[in-house]
Amino acid sequence: MSARGHKFGLLLSVALAGMAVLVIEITAMRMLAPFFGNSIFTISSVIGIILAALGLGYYLGGSLADRKPSAAWFFSLIVAAGFSVLLLQFLNAVLLPGLAYKLSLIDGPLIVSFLMFFLPALFLAMLSPFAIALLHAREAGKGVGSASGLVFFWSTLGSIAGSLATGFLLIPHWGIGSIVAGTGSGLVLLGATGLLLTRTPPKILPIGLALLGLASGFALRQPATADGVVYSADGLYERIVIRDVPYRGRSARVLLQDLNVSGGLVLDDGSMAFDYTRYFDLYRLFTPELKTALAIGGGAYTVPRSILHDSPRATVDVAEIDPSLHTLALRYFDLPDDARLRNHVTDGRRFLHDTQERYDLIFSDAYRSFVSAPPQFATLEFFRLAKSRLRENGVLIANFYGSLAPDTRATLYSVLRTMRAAFPQVYVVATADPASEELQNFIFVGHNAPSPERRVDLGRAAALEWRAEEALLDSYPVLTDDFAPLEYYAANAIRRYDAISRRAR
Repeated sequence: MSARGHKFGLLLSVALAGMAVLVIEITAMRMLAPFFGNSIFTISSVIGIILAALGLGYYLGGSLADRKPSAAWFFSLIVAAGFSVLLLQFLNAVLLPGLAYKLSLIDGPLIVSFLMFFLPALFLAMLSPFAIALLHAREAGKGVGSASGLVFFWSTLGSIAGSLATGFLLIPHWGIGSIVAGTGSGLVLLGATGLLLTRTPPKILPIGLALLGLASGFALRQPATADGVVYSADGLYERIVIRDVPYRGRSARVLLQDLNVSGGLVLDDGSMAFDYTRYFDLYRLFTPELKTALAIGGGAYTVPRSILHDSPRATVDVAEIDPSLHTLALRYFDLPDDARLRNHVTDGRRFLHDTQERYDLIFSDAYRSFVSAPPQFATLEFFRLAKSRLRENGVLIANFYGSLAPDTRATLYSVLRTMRAAFPQVYVVATADPASEELQNFIFVGHNAPSPERRVDLGRAAALEWRAEEALLDSYPVLTDDFAPLEYYAANAIRRYDAISRRAR
């Protein structure tokens, strides 16, 4: 191989390795989300473990390059990296489903990330210092700085390409298993080709081909279908499963987005399955003549469906960021194909900013992990924006999950204090018991009241109204776009949930 060809081969390999790191890092979060949710703990664990592996890999790669600075070792490391990615697919298909549910939602992502993603990132990180050593040996006159800059440039270029390709091309069109198997097989073939071109017999290639076949089998096989599953696929943002389950002596159909149960209906009469969704009609106490409504987060579209049914003259906007859910709701959740429902595939807060419509009702039920709403839907800026899009006497109804126990009440008190800073009147209804410390949904109602001093009679919901201890409110922060640690607060609720689950077993 000519000197120019050797240099190009090294830089191309470094770029592809950088691409592989980002492909693995982004798909890693999608692998863990069905078991641990899209929480800050999942994201932090994946990034932290991969960074630790990269740091150690850079160190070990540099030491090995000083002792054995040969192209054969460089391409052998690429083959090893490919094997480790193929092993990752095996662990994803076999180990993860059995192990993940035995681990905590907080500590579990860290443990699983180490077991699954550390080794591939370690091998891929070893390539950059090795490439620097090889380039510098062939072009010593240019100095180590030039070689380092060139390698890091190509590695970063590959990482950018991997990041964009994974988000815009691979995940929307391929399954996670296929992406991982394709990445691993590509690395094995790249390394084997390099070994052949350097006239180094790839002695471990037969083992690699066997692992390639094994991983491809796991990537392409159809997963076992759980009882009651009527639909299962990777969505644009999470794993989507629609399942028929027993519910209070009846049969219900539920939508799951990773760990989130995002909605459901009772099959025999089409009623909403979950108690908290039934509280959307609290708006009747404030604005009985509903003309316009906005649902932030469509989910199974059970709330928009109920509004269409109960208010024949109302129009309903839905801001749902996942483009597949509207079609699924039409097919599986009896959503009527009604011109009065206007579906918008966009972020709910962005839609609120862009629209000039004024609503009688805004129903906010967006969730990122099963105990935490996205922080951007709980801040002062959001509540003020929502209020500006309400008509006089209009209401914002928002669902938050939490507990009134001393170690878990921060979410509820912070949201209440924040909403009070935006709305003239705020009401909070517990869906189980306003005096209980159990985990439950709390329905927050922000009323754009023309007479702030007049409170509305909550009727049947009055017995469930939660009145906060006013002396405690000042000890909790007003949530803003700058500071809204909802997922940190949710950690204590997760621990409480885990403890209850373990006792139930």
